[in-house]
Amino acid sequence: MSAVLGPSTAVAALAAGPLYQDARTAMVLISVGDDSVLSANLRTLRVTRAPESFQAFPLTSYLTDVRPVDRTAVIDDRSAGRTGWELTNRLRLQPPDEGTTSVHPVAAGSDDCAPAVRAALAAKAQAVVFSGTSPERAARCARALADAGFTGPRLATWRIMRPTFLQEAGTAGQDWLFGTPFTDPGSVSRTFRTAYRARYGTAPGRWAPEAYDAVGLVTRALERLGGTADIEAGAVAQRIFTGTYQGLAKTLRFTDGSHTLDPRGALYFLFQAKGDAFRFLGRNDQVKPVQG
Repeated sequence: MSAVLGPSTAVAALAAGPLYQDARTAMVLISVGDDSVLSANLRTLRVTRAPESFQAFPLTSYLTDVRPVDRTAVIDDRSAGRTGWELTNRLRLQPPDEGTTSVHPVAAGSDDCAPAVRAALAAKAQAVVFSGTSPERAARCARALADAGFTGPRLATWRIMRPTFLQEAGTAGQDWLFGTPFTDPGSVSRTFRTAYRARYGTAPGRWAPEAYDAVGLVTRALERLGGTADIEAGAVAQRIFTGTYQGLAKTLRFTDGSHTLDPRGALYFLFQAKGDAFRFLGRNDQVKPVQG
């Protein structure tokens, strides 16, 4: 075994990580970016997605470079636990466009976003970010914002991007923006999409390009080590660290001495709710203001 792709949950990664480390085998994570895993002392861990704790970055980037605002409000859904707290805290400490961020909590046991929305608008918010992870609760927030007449930018993270949000929010959910650590499978190489459909009988789903890139990363390491059957797993784990790999989704380059990607790379993307789907806008650093 040269390397392992996965697991796909933080709990499984923390359980399996020490076993792969003892075997000097790279554990290459594709969709897991939790701090609990990233901070673990696992020498053979390699993570090919951006950290979840930096998920505020594409939202801040949008509200700074595309739709600049001076006053951002966070609807702080306390049911989201640490994930919601990290997003809220980063937006509070680093407001978009060097402006200000106000925080308006919704208790974990409450389904009523209206008081928080009223407080956000009383603070003269020009943009609103929902910090939660529940599509249903985000939909309630969307309806409360629409009822209050708010039409500015409304943003959330990839965890909200489920059909439930579109169905329950209805027209109130239209034009919401979402920052993600994954690209749009329909926007990558046509060759990849065709081959995927031929092999699996369906279009590639979420994280498919990222999984393909992880395979390519390991394959390149094997090739550079000679491509023979006797290559030791430890050598593969070390080789993955070196150089830059241009994948379908993004460029993979690891920070020196770290098992995470270089944060100077373009690691996040933006989607927007349109109709009954989430439309891909592009890499967060390539989205441009709408003219006219």
